Parts: sequence; C-alpha cells; structure tokens
Amino acid sequence: MRAPLRACRRLEAALTRIELATALLAFAAMLGLSVIDIVGRNLFHATLPGGDVLLRHLVLWVALPGAALAVAAQRHLHLDPANLAARPRWRRWTALPFNLGAALVCALLTGAAWAYWQDEWQHAASEGAWLAGMGLILPVSFALLTLHFLLRAALANREDEG
Repeated sequence: MRAPLRACRRLEAALTRIELATALLAFAAMLGLSVIDIVGRNLFHATLPGGDVLLRHLVLWVALPGAALAVAAQRHLHLDPANLAARPRWRRWTALPFNLGAALVCALLTGAAWAYWQDEWQHAASEGAWLAGMGLILPVSFALLTLHFLLRAALANREDEG
C-alpha cells in the first residue's frame, strides 16, 4: 500500500514544480510586457499589437496554476461554514468526500472548457491562432485540478503513513 501512496506523492510534487514554474514564467512575462507597454505608451505613444489581450491571457496562466498549487498545499478551501472540517476529527471524515466532490466538479469543468477551447480553435483566424492556443490553459488547468483533487482523495487520512 505504501508504493502507490509514494507514487501519488511523487506525482503531486512533480506537478507542483511544473505548475510553479509555469506561474512564475507567466508572471515574469506579465511584468515584462507591462513595463514594455508603459514605456511604449509614455515615450513612443505606441503599444505592442495584441499586448492587452496577451496580458489578459497571462493572468489566467498565473491564476489557474496557482489554484492547482493551492489544492496541492491544501489551502484551497477556507470558508467559515467549513471550519468544522479544519478540526482533525472532522477532517478525517470530510477529506475524502470533499476531494472527490471537488474532483467531480473540476472534471465537469474540464469537459466544458475543452469543448469551449475546441470551438475557439476551430473558429480562430490564422493570425489569431496563438491566442486560441493560449486559451488551452483552461481545459489543462481544470484537468490538473481534477488530478490534484483525486491525489488529495487518495492521500486523505494517509499523510502520516510512509
């Protein structure tokens, strides 16, 4: 039983590193693009074509991997009514159903995001294909969130095991 749990932990650690790198790169790109845009507007009265749209997409590239990181760190749900689940005794009883329920919701959102992305990709103009490609973050992130919740469910109440 320990080998599958160890594999789940390793998979989650690898995903976390990738998601953190993705979020950091997207944040650095956002920062750089914003500085270029500000300097361009103030000094040259011009901006990068599509810069605003790219910045909006980069926000998703920071936020959605950040959401997956929050799930991996078990810091994704802090609602007052759910504080009972924060108590160790209640956490044992609620961890599995909460994580499985969240995985189900994220799986449904993955399907919807995939259908949305396919439609965007199919109707994208050739010069706007990069923009449709940037939108792939939606289904990929929801799929990663699903996986993280499933891993959390598998690891629920077993964090102290080897």
